[in-house]
Amino acid sequence: MRDDTASIERLSLEAPAKVNLTLRVLGARSDGYHDLESVVVAVSLFDTLEFEAAPDLQLTCEGEVVPSGNENLVMKAARRLVAQTGCRKGAHIRLKKRIPAGRGFGGGSSDAAAALLGLNILWRTGLADDDLARLGATLGSDVPLFLGPPVAVMRGRGERIEPVDAAPGWCMVLAWPEFGLPTAEVYAAYDRLARSAAPRPAATEILHHLSLPAREARALLVNDLEPAACVVRGARRDVRAILENAGAAAVGMTGSGSAYFALADTEAEAGRLAEHVRAAGVETWIATSIVDVPEQKEASS
Repeated sequence: MRDDTASIERLSLEAPAKVNLTLRVLGARSDGYHDLESVVVAVSLFDTLEFEAAPDLQLTCEGEVVPSGNENLVMKAARRLVAQTGCRKGAHIRLKKRIPAGRGFGGGSSDAAAALLGLNILWRTGLADDDLARLGATLGSDVPLFLGPPVAVMRGRGERIEPVDAAPGWCMVLAWPEFGLPTAEVYAAYDRLARSAAPRPAATEILHHLSLPAREARALLVNDLEPAACVVRGARRDVRAILENAGAAAVGMTGSGSAYFALADTEAEAGRLAEHVRAAGVETWIATSIVDVPEQKEASS
């Protein structure tokens, strides 16, 4: 256990990606957002944020190309925490980026959540978890998710998080094309499309199937945004088709795309599937659901 009386000068946090096992759009809101219901799982694809006490506030980025200035959500989170608490301290933040942007994994939101948590520790600002979640919601709909449990039902525009005391037993093959999809464009396409009258399972029905074989969950991996994402994608690479042609038993789209995931019952099965998908020229990552969000890796005084 960390000694809260000690002065922490340096720490490192892992910020996980998320997968929307299901995503239902319940309707448009007066504030321009949509009401959602989604079963969300944090998975073992991580960005890493390293924090070091400093007289000023700086961000450096490595890996996946993302903005490194004030437009980055990490810097927005840091400045929002300063405004909330009046803290006059600084920090040098090093972001090691592995989660690809614009694919539906929530990497930017996860980074923002880790920034709030890490700087709250480094600066000793003393905000409670609920305070951090409320602050996170002002940065983006997904940010509170990454300050909560690793498996949850997400409602509202994403700010209402209900813990789930269970975890999927599957391995997941995450697969994404070379392009991302702008979330706003996908929702705009969703609003233009006619709705199907065919009944579909509730978003939460999958919670009764988390320990069953992957094939039995196939029909439950509903994402109401997928038809709209296909419109925005156009004639570009169809990752769902590539996964299914490789033999995936259950495939779903995460978030607003462009990434997909396939469920596998064993690590060996996931490895074989990932090998076939990589041979088709698609980036892949084998992941499982994780235990804690986000994880503090080290701290020194």
